[in-house]
Amino acid sequence: MQLYLRDLEQIALMRDLNQAIREDFDDGHYATMVAVGWHGRRGLMVMTNAGHPPPLWYRASRDEWSWLEPLRASARGRVSGVPLGLLPDVTYDRLVIRPHAGDVVLLYSDGVSEISDPAGAELGRDGLIELVRSVDVRFPEAMGTRLASALSAFRGDGEPQDDQTIIIMRMNDI
Repeated sequence: MQLYLRDLEQIALMRDLNQAIREDFDDGHYATMVAVGWHGRRGLMVMTNAGHPPPLWYRASRDEWSWLEPLRASARGRVSGVPLGLLPDVTYDRLVIRPHAGDVVLLYSDGVSEISDPAGAELGRDGLIELVRSVDVRFPEAMGTRLASALSAFRGDGEPQDDQTIIIMRMNDI
């Protein structure tokens, strides 16, 4: 990974990690990952996703949340973006965005979107974006805690079945 530390072109990193997992572990092992890089002079965020849940992007100028996803691989006619270690010769696509002041990018583990309520209904993508929309985005430093509390309320008394990792990145005024 240190070979690619300063490289915003994350596709080679993902291909090499995919190959390393395939060589070092048996066929039953895989990992999801999202690589995020920041180009300070250009104000660009670069993301490459390997089977991880798609990040959410809050655009302050529009006061709206949307999913950060590249064009679907099936639309391009090739396999792309699958978890690391599952298939040989997979390609990965990077997504480049230019966040503006007040914009927020939310990364989360699948344990967040796959949480179930007491009746066994999964939150899912639609439920997650509705939950995120209900949390005040003006205070990103508290947003993670508020989102974790909302997830706990959705889950009820049950214990989490998976990790629930939340990473919130906010673009400050420049």
